[in-house]
Amino acid sequence: MTLTHEQASEMGRLSAARRKERPAFPPLDSPANAKVRLATISNMLMMDKITPSQAQAQERLHREWRETFYADLDFKRMRALEQQVRELEQQLTQARVMRRSA
Repeated sequence: MTLTHEQASEMGRLSAARRKERPAFPPLDSPANAKVRLATISNMLMMDKITPSQAQAQERLHREWRETFYADLDFKRMRALEQQVRELEQQLTQARVMRRSA
């Protein structure tokens, strides 16, 4: 089947309009937003609005984001714990000095 110029232009316009219908994804900045994004992607895949390869690419993106997000969170927790250990060591040292001088 051969398309006329007008038919091809109309199909292009409809295709562009269809792409604009996709919902805007929330930013990947929290686990809650990540869940919303994954649910949206899953729904879009089931409705054939995206291809399986596009869904897999999004899944890989989310997996990488999750690993990075929780690694950063663990790092922050470790730094806080290290600070607590330093403070407790100082208190212990002060207590030992006080006991010796008493």
